[in-house]
Amino acid sequence: MGPRVGTDRLLYERHAIAPYTGAIGWRSLFNIAWCVSGWVLIVSLELAGKLPLWLAMFLAAVFLQACYMPMHESVHKTLSGGRRSLAWVDRTVGALAGWLLCESFKAHRITHLKHHTHTNDETDPDVLNSKGSPSQILGRVVAGTVLYPLQPLLAVAPPLRRLIPNGLAARLGQMAELRGPEAVAAARPVVLSHFAVLLVGTILGYGELVWLLWYVPVWAARFWLSLVFGWLPHHPHAETGRYRDTRVFTFFGSTFLIRGHDYHLLHHLFPVVPHYRLRALWRDIGEHLNEQGARIEGRATRSLSTG
Repeated sequence: MGPRVGTDRLLYERHAIAPYTGAIGWRSLFNIAWCVSGWVLIVSLELAGKLPLWLAMFLAAVFLQACYMPMHESVHKTLSGGRRSLAWVDRTVGALAGWLLCESFKAHRITHLKHHTHTNDETDPDVLNSKGSPSQILGRVVAGTVLYPLQPLLAVAPPLRRLIPNGLAARLGQMAELRGPEAVAAARPVVLSHFAVLLVGTILGYGELVWLLWYVPVWAARFWLSLVFGWLPHHPHAETGRYRDTRVFTFFGSTFLIRGHDYHLLHHLFPVVPHYRLRALWRDIGEHLNEQGARIEGRATRSLSTG
C-alpha cells in the first residue's frame, strides 16, 4: 500500500488525532503550578541561607525553563481544550509563564504562529535565533542577556544605540522586521516591566533576588530552550514542506529532556495535540508518517516496520 494522498490522507490524520485533542490541559496547569512553586521555594531557601547561591541559581534555571511548556501550550490553546469560555486560562497561564521568562506572551504567540506557518523559510522569525551551531546560539543568548534590560534606555536615548556593534544592530533590526510591528509593540510594555523590576529591586536592596535568582537563571534557561526547542528539532533548518521542515528525533531520555518534542514533527503537523500526548500519537501514526517521507531519525526508526 502506497502513501495516502488527498482527502484520504486528510481524513486519516483527522481521525488519528481526534482521541488526543479537546480535553482540558490539567497536566499543563499542574506544570505551571509546580515550576512556579519550585522557583519560589528555591528563592526562599537561598535567601534564608539554606542553599548555596550557585546551587540556587542552577535550580532556579531548571524550574524557570519548565515554565516554557505551559506558555507554549497556551499559544495553541490546549489548556482550555479550545473552549472559548476558557480562553482566559490560556491567556493567564501564558502571560504568567511568559513574564517569568522575560517574554511577552502576546508577542510570542504572534511570532510562534508565524514560525509554524513559515518554518525554515526566509520569513521564519525563529531561524535567526536557532539556526547555526550551539556556540553561535550561546553568543546570541549572551547578547540578549546584556541588551534586553537596556531596551527602555535605548528607546528614550537613541544615541546610545551607536554603542551596539553594527553587525549586532543589523541583526536586531532584521529580527524586529521578521517579528513584525504588532509583536514588537506587544513586547514593549513587558520589557519595561522587567526593566522596572530590575531597577527598583536593585535600589531597594533585592539585587541578589532579581539578578542572580531570576534574571541570570532566566537567560540560562533560554539558552537551554533555544537548543532543545529551536535548534535540535529543526537542525539543519534546510528543508521546508509539511513532513520535512522538522523531524522526529529520539534518543535515550529524549522525551524526558524535551518533554515530548523529540516528536516535534507531530507538533508542527497537529499543534492542537498537547506535548505530553505526542509520544502516544506517534505509536498510532508513525508508519503513516514514514510513508509520507517524514524525517524520522534516532531510536524512533526502530519502531517502524522493515517489511
